Amino acid sequence: MRHVAALLLIALAGVSPSSAAQGVSARTIVLGQSASQSGPAQALGEEIRNGALAYLRTLNESGGVHGRRIELATLDDAGDPARALANTQRLAEQLQVFALLAYPSASVTREVLAAAQQSRVPFFAPLTGTELVRLSNRYVVTVRASQAEEIERVVEHYAQLGLKRFALEPGSGLDPAEWRDAFGRALKKLRVDSSATAEGADVVVVAAPVREAVDLVRSLKRSGSRAQIVALSVAEAGPLADALGREGAGVALSQVVPALERISLPLVADYRAAYAKETGGKPFSAAALEAYLGAKVFAEAARRAGPALTRDTLMQALETMTAYDAGGYLLSYGRGDRHGSSRIELLAIGRDGALLH
Repeated sequence: MRHVAALLLIALAGVSPSSAAQGVSARTIVLGQSASQSGPAQALGEEIRNGALAYLRTLNESGGVHGRRIELATLDDAGDPARALANTQRLAEQLQVFALLAYPSASVTREVLAAAQQSRVPFFAPLTGTELVRLSNRYVVTVRASQAEEIERVVEHYAQLGLKRFALEPGSGLDPAEWRDAFGRALKKLRVDSSATAEGADVVVVAAPVREAVDLVRSLKRSGSRAQIVALSVAEAGPLADALGREGAGVALSQVVPALERISLPLVADYRAAYAKETGGKPFSAAALEAYLGAKVFAEAARRAGPALTRDTLMQALETMTAYDAGGYLLSYGRGDRHGSSRIELLAIGRDGALLH
């Protein structure tokens, strides 16, 4: 915490009274983040923070945005929603950051979003597809498909292949009721049936974090189920494939960012180079790539807003990004549209346990 406080003092030094309320000085733009830097979710929180920092470091080394460096101040919430709310209030009201960036799913609650909206602080790239971030809130900007879009895409894909009976395994966390609602809407829209049990389904959709997803997949396979198993993006493709190994052969996975192996995409190639430099070679992750992308979208909106940067000019500039190419990955924003992508990628685990895409 002392390190974070020192970073903030450095970042905010020299900010004039007229611009300090929006976290902008002649030399810096200060962003805020609440994420786990300790506790059970520390590894994920660090991946997300490092993903954002990887882009910002590259950007700052090339001169920043209109001569301003973009700094990121991260406060540790240890995965506790109450601490995430307190951190958000501190970032917005006391530290007066310009915008919030790349909160992990566990740190995004109704109260956190309300605090950001009340303070009129732009909230970029929350790493969640929950319906909460899709509600009417002009300050929330996403870079990923929603949970509802993801589950509908999966059902649609297999329905088009002639499969009729679908079941959902939503796990025990991450709001299973929302997953069930989205699943039910997708089935109704596409006119397919839900099986009463996973064992009787043609397709079983797993909506659970990686550890729980591993157990669910193993249980289904060992029960003799012949269903096509599809794990949604809440279980990252890479860690899930690594954990299952050959036992995961045939399991499909959906992702809301490009596969990490698709280095033909400039976005992925640039991310991998920047992340390796930032972390000293730590494993790549979809969460880190999503945070990297979120930082890139923010920086592009800030660039388009011009030197006289305010929160209003930032949000107006975002509306000009109707076909923004982030490096082979297109996002589209517009008037009243803060959600840049509905893209879903389907991968699979091969016989040797490696990812196929």
